Amino acid sequence: MTKISVSEKAQEYFLKIIEKQKMEGLAIRLTATNVGTPGVQCGILYCPKEYITPRDEHFQMKGFEIVIDSSVSEYLNESIIDLSTNEQGEDLLTFHAPNLNKQDLPEDATLFDRLKKFIDSTVSPSLASHGGAVTLEEVTEDGIVKVKFTGGCLGCSMVGITLKEGIQTQLNQAFPGMIKDVVDVTEHKVNENTYG
Repeated sequence: MTKISVSEKAQEYFLKIIEKQKMEGLAIRLTATNVGTPGVQCGILYCPKEYITPRDEHFQMKGFEIVIDSSVSEYLNESIIDLSTNEQGEDLLTFHAPNLNKQDLPEDATLFDRLKKFIDSTVSPSLASHGGAVTLEEVTEDGIVKVKFTGGCLGCSMVGITLKEGIQTQLNQAFPGMIKDVVDVTEHKVNENTYG
């Protein structure tokens, strides 16, 4: 079970901002994105009750709840949230996640291995709603990432936008400064599974 620590002051702060939203059942969600990559980030968001899922871990606070998706809970384990004030007297919320940089791969894993894991676990599943998928084919020495689309992405008229605005953006965020370009090496043919 994930452990998190939220100071009394931070709980009072969260409760105050939740009450201002006037939304019944509003929770606070702790997030981790791009886990296992150099571009990993954590965040704190509002979470309306309709966006709480069965995969979420729940943490009962004074008057509200904090939720964390179980897929990232190991990265947010032992997180500490506190509230202090800066020199100008403004509230300063701090979120310390000591396990955020946890690596699933060995330290000497290649960029190809790291990209493959990220594409397989994060990028490709996002295409599954359209019956598509993407696989990593090659990473050149100068940072060109070559990918191949399958399923509903084959022959799709939106594949160029998916590649540049979706996949390349995600990879640049997760691996800042490491990716020069992302190139589609698929031989596209429209078939009965093609999306759009």
